[in-house]
Amino acid sequence: MDMDRYRIHDLDTATEVRRGVAGQPMAIESCKNSNLLVLDHTSTITVDDCTDCLIVLAPCSGSVFLRDCQSCTVLTACQQLRTRDCRTLRIALHCATQPIIEETSNAVFHPLSLHYDSFIDDMTAARLSLFTSHSNSVHDFTPEKGSIHYRISKDVLPLSSDHISILNAHGVSVDVPDSDIPYREPRTGPGHFYYSGCSDEVPRLKFVERCRKVAHIVSTTSTVSLVDTCEVDLHKHGTKIPMAIKGLGTLVVLEICGDKEEIEELMKNNDAGFKEVPEQQYEALATALSTISQMAIS
Repeated sequence: MDMDRYRIHDLDTATEVRRGVAGQPMAIESCKNSNLLVLDHTSTITVDDCTDCLIVLAPCSGSVFLRDCQSCTVLTACQQLRTRDCRTLRIALHCATQPIIEETSNAVFHPLSLHYDSFIDDMTAARLSLFTSHSNSVHDFTPEKGSIHYRISKDVLPLSSDHISILNAHGVSVDVPDSDIPYREPRTGPGHFYYSGCSDEVPRLKFVERCRKVAHIVSTTSTVSLVDTCEVDLHKHGTKIPMAIKGLGTLVVLEICGDKEEIEELMKNNDAGFKEVPEQQYEALATALSTISQMAIS
């Protein structure tokens, strides 16, 4: 095995793009002032001793470790993210578990907005959901009294025009209308829940793509707001869900704010078969989703 294929190191003022990683571990080491793009799914990624770098990492089925890094901008979707001994990080993150920081200061977390041609395939290969993320809840392993080491922003991570041009040149977009991950807006009022499910006989990728298209329509409609999304494995959590789900294996839930009649019209005859959750089940569903979320981060 050619190990250099899975390692980026000692670059200064350079742009490096890696494809064909095919689920292997990846290491990035000792780079400065560089643009580093890994555009294929991985099992784990370590980023060590990097300074002033833009780092875009394809979906990772395991952990992304950032260590001894300073003034870096990182975009990634992963099962787990951990930082140690880092300073001044901007992180656009979609994470299946609660991110953990250790001996890290001035870290800002943003929702991930990202698209490239194989992103959805890479998310599937990494066993990650487009609809479930816990990156808005960070655990600081080394807190200090009177100091705040991180901040969570609801806004998409802003990039310079130079960085955007570099990403676009390699088929990567960070624009919200292009993003494969639905953008969730701040809550503006009471939400309305819609759900769609599929059996285990239906290919998951096909179901996810149908749900993604509906979520995209909602998130790009200016008069309503997509405020939350969630994917539920019914084999694990089906007993918690109040709706009738017999025969289903996977459930996707959208929470939408706005005028109820307008939302109903928008969701009518959608390709993914989304149905409105009865209002009398809202509280039970919200409680169930909160419980499932807490189980994921505990």
